[in-house]
Amino acid sequence: MPNIPAAGAFVASNGELAWRREDTKQALDALRDSGRAILGGEIWLITGDHSWTGLVPQRNGGPKNVWSWTTGARTSNESWSDYCHRTAAESADKIRSMPVEQETPPQLIEKLRFNLTYVAESET
Repeated sequence: MPNIPAAGAFVASNGELAWRREDTKQALDALRDSGRAILGGEIWLITGDHSWTGLVPQRNGGPKNVWSWTTGARTSNESWSDYCHRTAAESADKIRSMPVEQETPPQLIEKLRFNLTYVAESET
């Protein structure tokens, strides 16, 4: 199975990847085209060279937010390819609708990354 291009991605200490919002479409397309389904994802706030937190401060000073999403489970009559395409599209829609930048303090916006949780058919 082809590797997921990590160019421009943040690489966590455990090897997981996370992308800037503007790079998520390319990442989703690469995962879909490599036969991986997107199970969901979360937004990370980068805190160091290879470290992050899932607790994102709110612009209004309220409690920190955890931003995440999941995709719908594979249906019994859904081919793996169709499942990969659907979950990539669902994730793109969910990412597009997340107002994380509007709700995060401006000085932290450049540190936001979108982590994608994915799986290959052979791993199910």
